[in-house]
Amino acid sequence: MRFVASTLVAALLWSAVAAAIPVPARAMSTAAEIALGKQQDAEIDSQSVIATDPFLTHWVQSTGANLAKYRARTDIDYQFEIIDSNEINSFAIAGGFIHVDMGLLNFVSSDDELAAVLGHEMGHVERRHVVTLNQKGNLLSILVGVLSVLSPIGYFLGGYGGDLAFYKFSRQDELQADQYGLLLMSRAGYDPQSTADVLSKLGGLEGNADTDKYFEDHPGAKDRVSHVLGYPELSKTNEPQLTAQALHDSDEGRYSYSLTKFDRALAITPGDQAAAGGKASVLTALKRDGAGAAPDPRVLSQLVGLPGDPEIAVAAANLGAAMTVNASNMALAKDRASTAGHEIENFVRQLNGLSGSVPNLGEPKVKGNNLSKAIDGLNRLNRDVNGTIDQTSDVISTAPGLLHDVSDTLGDLAGPLREGPLSDKYRTLLPQYPSATAALSSASDQLVSAVDDARGAVSTAGDAVQPLADYLAVLNKLVTTSGDIAAKDMPAVQASLDKALAAWENAKAMADGASNVMYAAQARQLSARLDLLDLYSSPQRYDDYVKALAFRFGDIALPSYADAQAQKVSPGELGMATWLSYETKTPVATLLDQTRSAGVSTADLAVQRHLFVESLEIAEGLLLQNYIDEPQKT
Repeated sequence: MRFVASTLVAALLWSAVAAAIPVPARAMSTAAEIALGKQQDAEIDSQSVIATDPFLTHWVQSTGANLAKYRARTDIDYQFEIIDSNEINSFAIAGGFIHVDMGLLNFVSSDDELAAVLGHEMGHVERRHVVTLNQKGNLLSILVGVLSVLSPIGYFLGGYGGDLAFYKFSRQDELQADQYGLLLMSRAGYDPQSTADVLSKLGGLEGNADTDKYFEDHPGAKDRVSHVLGYPELSKTNEPQLTAQALHDSDEGRYSYSLTKFDRALAITPGDQAAAGGKASVLTALKRDGAGAAPDPRVLSQLVGLPGDPEIAVAAANLGAAMTVNASNMALAKDRASTAGHEIENFVRQLNGLSGSVPNLGEPKVKGNNLSKAIDGLNRLNRDVNGTIDQTSDVISTAPGLLHDVSDTLGDLAGPLREGPLSDKYRTLLPQYPSATAALSSASDQLVSAVDDARGAVSTAGDAVQPLADYLAVLNKLVTTSGDIAAKDMPAVQASLDKALAAWENAKAMADGASNVMYAAQARQLSARLDLLDLYSSPQRYDDYVKALAFRFGDIALPSYADAQAQKVSPGELGMATWLSYETKTPVATLLDQTRSAGVSTADLAVQRHLFVESLEIAEGLLLQNYIDEPQKT
């Protein structure tokens, strides 16, 4: 999961974006608003790395489309887009264009939390906040820049800032958007409790000294939780509503979350049959053994996992060795990440040194002319630079913490081996210990490699600063007052641009590779967590897992309970293979055959095929959250 850069924690309040020129709402028709939004959206796209991953795109767009069915403003057709930035942020612009950052998608735990965020942003459009803003200081000026005011390359060269006419929503606007979003998501059938949940989680990220001034101008997350809890969707929840919400959560595969809701409903009406039946069904999905669990049909050999079984000692020794190596990797990653942080600072300092070299090229007279091509080149460079900084910073700040997650998972595997006779659960899991230990060891090594790869990308980017400077120097020699570049000057412009693009695209590719390696490692760790749940303890429990997979990925053919066991495909690996099947339109059975024949995991295949591996990590995390997520205490 991506960490939050302290300089932009203000983004957590979901409050960014406005127009380059404020226009009163009464003076703006819907057609004018949409036209303005299209212009702004094009500017944002030109500066941003847009994520087009199939799974994530469908997740965001389908959730948004479901909300849009219940919108008040039927004159607006909402558009949803993902920006590949590690900030926990989302924003709306005029005309119904909604943007969410990858950091946000890695932050929410369910469709319902995503719906809460999107509903909030739609509220800004529905209430026309996005066309009535007239305050300065919009966070978007930091996030992507607005090229109608700045030159395209201005963001990464430090040209953004205080004198530009940007805007931010008022405290009242934010609270109104919260209320509207809560109403919208409730009408669309989502669990309204998730609005309070996501705000409560955001509240845990407040208090950074660098953002105190920003938070002075916005209601704090705790205040917003108090407000949403006061609205009827949450303040007047009765037993039938709780039961309906719990059934909805169960249908999504959110078994742990729905269990809490069923318990709340039964506390109000102990004899309610719908709530009692729903709870019994959820317990079957959640419990491996004990009251409410379905019987386990698997037969354990009397020799497996009993005291004296040599495999216990072998498993414990392997885990001990893996934990020792992981501890060493934790120290290595921490040290190298610290060094890399300074390297990024130096690299960004080099970029900032070019701020005085940014040319004022003016506007192209004709779209597609030579000047337009030169500006498009600047936009491409800007995306590559910003993407390189974002991806390398993400890896360097995130990977050391993920090694702690690997340590925790290794500890959870080792604990039962030290605690006396193994339970039936761990006797069943014992044959999987070698592969689980190897997978976690591989994840540990991958995380160190990801830091090293990110440092390599930073070094390559440092070398790419000079070609960028050379391109700016060429542009500064031009006269573009006619709205074009003379044909005689284009060979030099194109040659310089090609050299700069080659350098920066190489750096960006290296940064993307480092990110993929890191998220593949995290997906392995999450996969091991799913395996520890022993979701094959009964056919019924496996069916519930398949139900959760079907909700998340649609109608994809999956192995039967008997086949899954016969093929020795773990629950975590099955989840990753289902994601890869969705991404590549390849049958799960084919993908599992490929992993077995090559002796690799699905995460390895995703890296080898240069897919967007953070999508895999998010998908696997959502599957795990089904079994561990609970409503926040508010």
